[in-house]
Amino acid sequence: MESGDWRLGYLPADNLPGASLTFGRVASGIYTLTKPDLKFTDMEVGDAALPGEDGIRMGRDYRRAATVTFELGVDGVDGPVDRHWPTRPWADGSVGGWTPMEATLAAARKADQGPEQWCADGIDMLRQVWDADAVRGRAGRAAWLMHTRAGRTRQLYGRPRKFDVADERFASQGYTSVACDFVSVDDRFYDSTEQREELWEYHWPTLPSRPGRPAGGPNRPASGAKKSATITQGGSKSTFPVIVIHGPCKNPSVTLPRLWSVQVNLTIGDGEYVTIDPRPWVRTVTHTKGSSTVGAGDKLTRSSARLAQMAIPPGRWTASMSYGAISSVHLAGPRIEIRWRNAFAGW
Repeated sequence: MESGDWRLGYLPADNLPGASLTFGRVASGIYTLTKPDLKFTDMEVGDAALPGEDGIRMGRDYRRAATVTFELGVDGVDGPVDRHWPTRPWADGSVGGWTPMEATLAAARKADQGPEQWCADGIDMLRQVWDADAVRGRAGRAAWLMHTRAGRTRQLYGRPRKFDVADERFASQGYTSVACDFVSVDDRFYDSTEQREELWEYHWPTLPSRPGRPAGGPNRPASGAKKSATITQGGSKSTFPVIVIHGPCKNPSVTLPRLWSVQVNLTIGDGEYVTIDPRPWVRTVTHTKGSSTVGAGDKLTRSSARLAQMAIPPGRWTASMSYGAISSVHLAGPRIEIRWRNAFAGW
């Protein structure tokens, strides 16, 4: 992405296509006519009157979502806006994403259509992306809106909402303006690059090597471990990590001292994993065995932090793990992934 670019994306689901539409600059054929408006919702305050006296008691305050409003020009005057060829992708494809070769073939194939048809096809594609069929059909699914400025790319999570064709006076010449908006899940702007640390332990004899955890053998030490790691959160607001615990292990826990601790009261076999995802648009705990994934929220211990409390503030923090071995014979330990995105207060 280049400075000034915006990208709306989401994953395919339920036999519906995902999206990867880049827009904003003239070269895209869908460009911003004015600077997009970013507006935060009013603070939800918990103030209460003090009976029998002046003043108020201030309670807990909550900041909700942000809305980005666009005024876009769909411009098919000089060429097709929708550059898919021969048809738009379905199921595992991404509407709005195309290769340079695909775009070249589309331009050649659509050369006989003219500006009015190019513009109409562009509006149709833009509306299909903005409808977000793959995410709006189930609670919790989210799209992402990325923006590049000042050499950095950050993103909001949420859903596209309003879509209105604003002015079709010049549609026959290949130009139409559109007004649309995107509503975020929270008021954090996340780094486009995901950070990652791993914790692991192994003993020989053990299973074949996995990413981040070497196998034992004649040319390797009999055991090894990385039971703690430094988490550097370089943003300006707290963020939520995703924790994936790969077996084999029993009752594993992850602790960030002075912040929180979480433990799963569960035996996780080899080839299985538990995912703890406290991000606001997910908030789930799942246990995956082969092709089967089941909820495991009831396996968190009573002393574990609530998912909504598992935030990492800006700064440097130490993460550590503990676990029980499945048996005294099978001594291979777990591998725990901790993934997060730095979070900021603005683009």
